[in-house]
Amino acid sequence: VDHSIHLLSTRAGTCVVAACAAYGTAKDRKRIMKSLKGYTRSSLLHRDAYLAILSDDTVSVQKSLLAELLTQHDKQDDDDDNDDDSNDKEKSPLLELALHENASKLFLLLLVSEEEASRFKYFDPYEREVLTPNPTVTEDGQEVPTSKKNPEARRKELLQHFRQPLLDLCSRRAKELMCSLPGSRVLKEVYASFRSQGLVDAIVQVCLDSLDGVKDTKESSLFEDPVGHMTIKNLILCDNADQRNESTPVFVDTFAVAMKSRLLEVGKSNRGAFVLTTLCKADSLPPDILGALQKHKADFAKMAKKDAKSTKGYDALLKTL
Repeated sequence: VDHSIHLLSTRAGTCVVAACAAYGTAKDRKRIMKSLKGYTRSSLLHRDAYLAILSDDTVSVQKSLLAELLTQHDKQDDDDDNDDDSNDKEKSPLLELALHENASKLFLLLLVSEEEASRFKYFDPYEREVLTPNPTVTEDGQEVPTSKKNPEARRKELLQHFRQPLLDLCSRRAKELMCSLPGSRVLKEVYASFRSQGLVDAIVQVCLDSLDGVKDTKESSLFEDPVGHMTIKNLILCDNADQRNESTPVFVDTFAVAMKSRLLEVGKSNRGAFVLTTLCKADSLPPDILGALQKHKADFAKMAKKDAKSTKGYDALLKTL
């Protein structure tokens, strides 16, 4: 327990540390985290060690974990500022983690409930086996949980400590997250959990800036990006009744209104056509937006003929319209 940091270089050693955290006492967990102090960020970025950090989801440990991540980054920024005069006020201490395949799972573990099917998409069978949601020990012939608090209640309590840093991360660095597979998962689940209008405004502004960039620099828009266009589709799907539960659909309305006069620009690519197809099927789509799309049906048909290589997006859109 006191030398946990030395075990994290291998998958087998990480499993031992994770088991100690899951089945040990509160004192054992504190000793483990003391051993890992100063190595939280590097452990989360390690191919195996991240599982040990994820396995201890007690509130006190996660509070200290978040504090260490933020503190470490602040010190690093101070050093960077001494070497570089350009001061980027939009830096986020959690961006590197959110863009990392393994480290991003720290956020997904807190954002997605055990009951939600999407959790099984984010964690492979081996990870789910190691990250036992509510481990038990046998006492007097009975199975007794190692934690007195309900796992779901503990997850929600922990999530509140990460709420503002995650919202700041997604609002300030939306573009990077939208074009990254791990980052897009975090962005989607942050939106699904908090339904923040400020976050939605930031995402929609990135989409608008992307279309402006096509005019100014001739670069591809976010709607043509292989990951970016899927991120927008998934955000639209979040607002469907079967996924939002009783939450208010925020993204579809804001996105549709902002894009009403630029629907043709969005649909200039096959991937953009897929985005518009998903938007058409959104159950919270304002009727006038659907009408605007239908007026452009002939334009989309012409675009489909020009793009001879791939027309599945246009075919789906024309069929929906």
